[in-house]
Amino acid sequence: MSQPGLTVALLFVALWLGTGLAIIYAALHNHRGLRLLGVRGTRTKGEVVRGPRREGPTVHPAQVRYQAGPSNQTYRRAPLNAEYVPELEAGLPVTVRYDPEDPRRMVVAGTGKTAGPVSSLWGGVGLCLFGVGLAVWALV
Repeated sequence: MSQPGLTVALLFVALWLGTGLAIIYAALHNHRGLRLLGVRGTRTKGEVVRGPRREGPTVHPAQVRYQAGPSNQTYRRAPLNAEYVPELEAGLPVTVRYDPEDPRRMVVAGTGKTAGPVSSLWGGVGLCLFGVGLAVWALV
């Protein structure tokens, strides 16, 4: 491959690897938030009823409404992983994982705008592999 073509190919390699690594880092950060529940949990749908708000120096996390437990009781709670989840706006549909032993304990597993941490992780790995494949192609 000619020198200008090789330079462009290696710039694209750096772009794809950097993007893939950034997505992997964000996915692992979000996955750490899911582990705060302590158990695998049961998945259900919910909705953000109030976004995060600040009152003086205190920041109150967003509140999510969801139905859980054997009697499908409605709960309105702040997620355990509130600092790991991107901005939760009122009215945003979310996927919730709750502890079957104590349905009041819950984490937000994904939102309507973002993919879950596992699918984001696979996307980041795919971009890194694409970057490595492009590097191999450019250097051969």
